[in-house]
Amino acid sequence: MGRLSEVYETEGSCYWVVESSDGRIVGGAGVGPWSAGEGICELQKMYFLKEARGNGIAQEVLQLILQYAKVYYKKCYIETLHNMEAANKFYRKHGFIQLEKPLSQTEHYACDVWYIKEL
Repeated sequence: MGRLSEVYETEGSCYWVVESSDGRIVGGAGVGPWSAGEGICELQKMYFLKEARGNGIAQEVLQLILQYAKVYYKKCYIETLHNMEAANKFYRKHGFIQLEKPLSQTEHYACDVWYIKEL
């Protein structure tokens, strides 16, 4: 069985977890190297429960991630789905530029929208 913590234990990789005031995990997001590109990281596993949306928490976490990533990388890449309208709007609002195709071979076969951001 894989352990998420092992994925983010290398330098240039990190995962942030957001807890509610009563200690429940309500979201999180991570960053790690993009396997096919030097100097490129990937925004990974960005999920927030409905109760944690719309209050600026995701924006705050994204800013922490981008500040961290800037130390190690030149660009940040993300893959998502076109029907995740709120997520797509969020990424565009925060300076991610939509690409016409993925950067290269990907393990995310279901993803059909790709973004990149200069750090």
